[in-house]
Amino acid sequence: MRVSSVYPVVPPPGAQTGSPAAAPPLFDAFSQDAFTRARARSVPVFVLIGEISSAFHDPSLSLHLRERTIPVHLPPGMRPDVELLCQRAGALFSGEGALPLCALMTEDALPFLAAPLPPPGYPLDPARLYVWLSQADRRFMQNHAACIGQAGEVIRSFRADPLSRAYSPKDASHDLSRALLAIEDRQNGGFGNVKAPLVCALRFLQHAAGRSDKAAHAAIGRALDAMLASALHDPLDGAFFRSTLTADWRAFVPEKPLAINALLAPILLDSGRRSEAVRLLDTLISAFPLEGGGLSPALRAPLSAYAFTPEQVCAAIGSENGLRACRLLGLLRQHAKAPPDLTPSRFSPVPQASYAPRRSRSMDSPALTPTLAPSLTPEDAAFLRRIMPALLRARAAREPQRPLPHVLTEHAALCAAVLAQCGKRLGEPRYIQAAQRALTFLISQTPAAGAAPLPGSFIPISPLLAQATCGASAALALAELTLGQSENMEEYAHSGLRLLGAALHAFVRPDGVVMHTAKDPAAIFPRVPAVYDGELPSPAALLVSALRIAHQMRPQMGYDAAIETIWEAAAPAAHAQPIACASLIDAMNA
Repeated sequence: MRVSSVYPVVPPPGAQTGSPAAAPPLFDAFSQDAFTRARARSVPVFVLIGEISSAFHDPSLSLHLRERTIPVHLPPGMRPDVELLCQRAGALFSGEGALPLCALMTEDALPFLAAPLPPPGYPLDPARLYVWLSQADRRFMQNHAACIGQAGEVIRSFRADPLSRAYSPKDASHDLSRALLAIEDRQNGGFGNVKAPLVCALRFLQHAAGRSDKAAHAAIGRALDAMLASALHDPLDGAFFRSTLTADWRAFVPEKPLAINALLAPILLDSGRRSEAVRLLDTLISAFPLEGGGLSPALRAPLSAYAFTPEQVCAAIGSENGLRACRLLGLLRQHAKAPPDLTPSRFSPVPQASYAPRRSRSMDSPALTPTLAPSLTPEDAAFLRRIMPALLRARAAREPQRPLPHVLTEHAALCAAVLAQCGKRLGEPRYIQAAQRALTFLISQTPAAGAAPLPGSFIPISPLLAQATCGASAALALAELTLGQSENMEEYAHSGLRLLGAALHAFVRPDGVVMHTAKDPAAIFPRVPAVYDGELPSPAALLVSALRIAHQMRPQMGYDAAIETIWEAAAPAAHAQPIACASLIDAMNA
């Protein structure tokens, strides 16, 4: 029996529905069976991490995938360790490692080549992907040993040289501050060129600012101001998109991730932006819940769903109010910049040659994305709060934001932890109740197969493919312990302590190195350290944060010794790549 026949309880993210029953699926599940068949056929495994675009049904591309590779689909978030391996391969050999991506792996489950795909909302050119695959296939067949050597370099890149002297968390904090300030974009705010809400760096800078670091205080202020006044921020509901594709925070990816938005809420709250934080929290508890109590990992909609023309705004709220709203939301065309001409990925369609546009009426002009003005008077802010519900109703009449139909344990647990924390700080029971509902759903799920009752990373999924990951266990333990600090919530604290103990036993090696997956002698997939951040804090950082709460509850249990052991093992990686280990450094200095 093929593994794909028992794979999803619901279709994987991005899968096509309504295809003829006789047509076999192009992609199988990511499993050991795929690599066994790759070894028998002497072909690489093509791994797609992201949405299955309709472009993959192009006849030439689909034929090449079936005949020259074993194509498998891995939903984002299900195997963070594999995502990390593939991203590292992309960064090493193509200079690109952003998700979503595709990768070619050897029969031993090691990636030797990877490249990012266009983000959600942007088209994929099957011809360009076909050419890339053909060139990679030629290299694989002619020099298989070189591909294996590249795959070995990916594994070796996770090994940091041992330190010649003690390296304290305070030393790491100093190095990280210097590294972040060195790559700060002083002109546009934020860090790097492709702007994204780097929550790990922002959390560290916020805590550093709390320790009287004036440079960190200025840097996080510039970053948050730029984010709130850019296309990254949706001013109508207060949520943030996944990323923008230009250095000046424009051309956003039309996807709102749950965990990133959740982690931004306490950052906004601690930076004095209470109203923005409350709007964001309200969106988390109203737009992301699924039937049964779970939380969707993201909301998606077409790019056009978020855009308005001045005429549409005036039709929704009246001409006088509409013109004022357009001025405050950057929807007046005479003040708007030309839309950027960009290619999000090497596999994006080649842009057509642009010609001088003919003079057209304003009604024929493309819509604009609302953005807040950099500075608002109290009167303007009150006016926007008053008219936002009408604009939201006008947008709801279009294709609505669609929550993804599955649950990622790590993302939902991080959101629950934030809701419990912010609910306690703000004195808002509705946030604490939302955290309870999310945790009740996660705790009620069948644990992944293994020696310990650890949560699976992806819900729902076949029990044969459920995978326990350190990120899922650490985030769930952190959420339970955070909620357990509230009055009359002791049962959550007891459950969190039990899960934390099981996670330490399963994912932390005797030398203190935290791993993404539990030790499994039968597994073909290599184990990699879980100390590096992605979009979210690393599993090692989540473990340290949970251990700190556990130490406050039961100081006699030696949780502080576990924190020190984890740091000693991770210190070489933090010294070599401080930005990649920002959340762990921040957790150690909290």
